[in-house]
Amino acid sequence: MRKLFIFILLVIVSFVFADVTVEYKSSLTPEVIKTVEIDSTDYFNVFELNKTFKANISDDLLDQRLNVNIYGEQLIFLIDSSYLQHGSDYFNMTHELIQQGGKYFLPAIFLTDLLPQIFSTMISWEENKLIARAPIDNSIKRIVLDPGHGGKDPGAVGFSKKNFEKEIVLELALKLKKKLEQQLDVEVLLSRDKDEFVSLQQRTKFANENNADLFISLHCNAHRKSEIDGIEVYYLSTAKTDEARAVEAMENQVVYEYEGGQEAVKKYDDLAFILADMAQSEHLEESYNLGANLQTALVSATEAYDRGVKQANFYVLRGAFMPSVLLEFGFLSNKEEEKKLISSSYQEKLIDSVFIGIRDFKMKYDQMQ
Repeated sequence: MRKLFIFILLVIVSFVFADVTVEYKSSLTPEVIKTVEIDSTDYFNVFELNKTFKANISDDLLDQRLNVNIYGEQLIFLIDSSYLQHGSDYFNMTHELIQQGGKYFLPAIFLTDLLPQIFSTMISWEENKLIARAPIDNSIKRIVLDPGHGGKDPGAVGFSKKNFEKEIVLELALKLKKKLEQQLDVEVLLSRDKDEFVSLQQRTKFANENNADLFISLHCNAHRKSEIDGIEVYYLSTAKTDEARAVEAMENQVVYEYEGGQEAVKKYDDLAFILADMAQSEHLEESYNLGANLQTALVSATEAYDRGVKQANFYVLRGAFMPSVLLEFGFLSNKEEEKKLISSSYQEKLIDSVFIGIRDFKMKYDQMQ
């Protein structure tokens, strides 16, 4: 009887602390998801899913939810709840998601019961282990830099009337491309690499056709008041403030002046439905996070006036189906800021700052930290 009791106890203990093995239907080395006991229940750190399934994980504290993307599909977990959503379906894990010490823990039943149910064609539970298809790599691998304007479109003109936005942003893009490719494991493509005109629609089409993971449009600003200065970053939405609308109008004016007038404007306006497209809107939060990273790094390094992260309805961002932002590095119409923007030392600060912003965003996005 004593031996039987010990045997049962060992079985219970081994079950409570049973790690979950994941074997792949490929040559990938098996992974092990480690479990811990919380309130007498097996749990695992949700970031184990990044290791085993290359999952992209983000939390939304405002809506009290955790988003997990596996095999290109979104799972939504409610914080402090046992429920998760996949598409229009809801599943009960029987034990709630736990937030503890800045980490998120899911019950092990999610691995053993729900994952094979939700991804039935990709994952199965066999002989006390998960058998899974090789994960999709969702890390950031390709970035499109978009130097604004070019060719017949000079963009903003300097206070001195000698310097043009199209030249400055192209120089910055070429230098930034070199730094990113040397120091991050990414491929960087340019929407233009010389002084040529490229329509706004062609720029995002280029990013989409090349399956870019990020789209970053580079610009210098201008204002009728020469004392206005500072750095700002935009991501897509309807312009919320008078200042945002003014910048939006300036950057979108290229369509009217250089792409065919009112008919060209109508062509872009007919694409307004894209704002409601899930393929676009799902990236708005990521675009904001990227913009916030870039703005913080730029202002910290340059000590320029912080004009913030804003939303505006830029044509050049409308069709980009990836996290996308538009950077305004400063005002060429401001005499002092123009001098800085053509200075090689100041340009290096801008390049280093944008690199840091992209690097930090990539680290979090790829779940490397």
